Amino acid sequence: MITTSKAKLLCLVASLVWALPLTAEQPPRAEILTAHRIGTTPLMANYLATHHPAPNAPFRVFPLRKPGSHPGKGGGGTGGGSSWSDPALQSSPLTTKNIYPGAEFPGISADGYVPPDTNLSVGDTQIVETVNVNYAVYDKGGNPLQGPTPIHAIFAAASDLPSNDVCTSVDGGDPIVLYDRIDQRWIISQLAYNISFTNNHLCMAISKTDDATGAYTAYDISFGKVLPDYPKLAIWAAGTWDNSSPQAGVYFSANMFNHGSSFIGAQMCGFPLQDATSLPATIPWVCAQNGTSVASILPADLDGSPYATSGTTSPAPTGTAEYYLQFSGSKALSLYQFAPNFSAGTYTITGPTNLGVDPFYEACGGGACVPQLGTSTQLDSLGDRLMYRLSYRNYGIGGQSMVVTHSVQDSSASSQTGVRWYQLTNTSDAWKVAQQGTYGINDGDYRWMGSIAQDKAGDLGLGYSISSPNIYPNIAYTGRVPGDTSNKMEGEQFLNIGAGAQTSVNRWGDYSSMSVDPSDDCTFWYANEYLKSNGSYTNWGTYINNFKVYAPGSPCQ
Repeated sequence: MITTSKAKLLCLVASLVWALPLTAEQPPRAEILTAHRIGTTPLMANYLATHHPAPNAPFRVFPLRKPGSHPGKGGGGTGGGSSWSDPALQSSPLTTKNIYPGAEFPGISADGYVPPDTNLSVGDTQIVETVNVNYAVYDKGGNPLQGPTPIHAIFAAASDLPSNDVCTSVDGGDPIVLYDRIDQRWIISQLAYNISFTNNHLCMAISKTDDATGAYTAYDISFGKVLPDYPKLAIWAAGTWDNSSPQAGVYFSANMFNHGSSFIGAQMCGFPLQDATSLPATIPWVCAQNGTSVASILPADLDGSPYATSGTTSPAPTGTAEYYLQFSGSKALSLYQFAPNFSAGTYTITGPTNLGVDPFYEACGGGACVPQLGTSTQLDSLGDRLMYRLSYRNYGIGGQSMVVTHSVQDSSASSQTGVRWYQLTNTSDAWKVAQQGTYGINDGDYRWMGSIAQDKAGDLGLGYSISSPNIYPNIAYTGRVPGDTSNKMEGEQFLNIGAGAQTSVNRWGDYSSMSVDPSDDCTFWYANEYLKSNGSYTNWGTYINNFKVYAPGSPCQ
C-alpha cells in the first residue's frame, strides 16, 4: 500500500485533538508539528558551577503505557497449552572466541526515579549517558567530565528570558541521547507534561559543537492533549555523508495516547538534518499519525562513519527513504518506509512489507515474570515491543543490513526468556531475514532487555540483562563474526556486578543501549542497569562497558 497525504499548517494544539481514535482502515493522518526554540545555553559545564543536580520531584515510578491488544501484538506466553520450543532457540553458545572485553566503569546511579531507561551514545572523544532524569558526560576512559545533571537544566539554562515553558522545569522521562556523527552534534531529548496529560511536550536539545559539555540550542515540541510515549530518535542520510540529501533527517517515533490513556496508534515524524546545524527559530516536523495497527515502531538509525578508512560503510543508497520496523503477530516483522517532503510538508508511506520469521511468544506474555535471587518480585520484560535501536548499515557491494532484538519466551516448559535477534539484509532490491536466533541457553537464566548493533566489518554485538532465582539481575553481552555459524552467537560475557535484587517495584529498563564508536567504527559500547544492593528502586546503578568482536585479519582487529 502507498499512501500520500498533504499536511496543512494548522494551529498545533487544535490539530492534535481528534474526536475519535484512528482505525487500522484509515490512512495515516498528516500533521506538521513545530519545534519552537527556547534559547541557547551557556557552556553547560560552567552552568553547573551554580546549578547543582537534584531530582525536581519526590521518588516516583514513571508509568508504562502499553498499546494493549492490537493487530501488531505478538503471541502470549503460555504456549496455548501445547508443548513447544522456540524454533530459533540457541541451546548452547558457539565455541569460537572472537569477543575482546575492553574498559568498564560505573555510570549514573539512582536519582529517585524508576526505571532508569538507560541510554548511551558515543562521539569522537566523549560518551553521553542519559537516564530518568539525568545526563552525564564521560571521556572514553570513564572519567566524568560533567554531571549527572538534570535534563531539564539544559532547557532552564536555554531560556533567553524567565520562562514558564514546561521543558524548563519538568523532567518527564523516556530520555534519548544520540550522536549525529554526520554533523558532529549531540541530541538529547525527554518528555515533559502536566499531571492530567492535557499538556504534553517533547523537549529536545541540540549541541552547537561536538563537545557535550558545551552549549546547546533547546527546542520545545508541543503535542497538545496527546502524550508521545516511549519516543525514539534516529539519524538518516542517503547518497552522501552530509545533510544535503532530501532524505537526510532526524526521525522520530512514539506511541500516542490521547490524554495519556487511550492508545490511538504510533506516530512517525522527521525534520531536516540541516536544521541540526542551522538551528533555526522554528523547525517544522512532518508527521504521520498511524492507526492502532501500528505500535512500538522503531526508526532505523544510521551506523557508519564519514571518516572511516578500511571496511568503510556508506550512507543509505541515493534516494532511500527512512525505514521503520515493528513486529506483527507472532511470525512476522513489518517494514515501512516513511518519506517526508520537508519543503512541501507532504509525505509518502510505503508498506508494510511483512517479513516472515520463526514463530515466537512474547517474553512473560508482554508483562512481568523475570525472577530474581532472594525476592518474590518479578521484573517486567517489555516483551511487547522491539528494543531500541534498529541499527542500519550500508556495506556497499556487501548490501544493506539492519539488526534489531526483542524478548521472547524460550519454551512452554517454563517462563524462561531469551533475546531474539534478527539480521535483515538487502543485496538487490528486496529485504529478507538473513539471520535470526534466540539467545536463551538452557541454563535456567532469563535474558531480556537487549540492544544490538553492527560494526564496519559486519560483526554483531548484543547486550542484555540476565537474572534467575539463583542470581541477582546482572549485565551480559555476546557477539558474532561473519564467519560464525549462521543464526548463532558466541559465548556469553558476564559482568557480574549485580549485588542485589529489586524489591516492591517490577519495572526494569525500559531499554538499554548498544552503540558503535565512530572514531574506529569497531568498538561496541553498552550501558544497562543493575542493583547495588537489595532494596527498592533507590538502589539501582548503571554500568558502561566496551568490547570488540573480530576474527583474525578483520579490519577491526
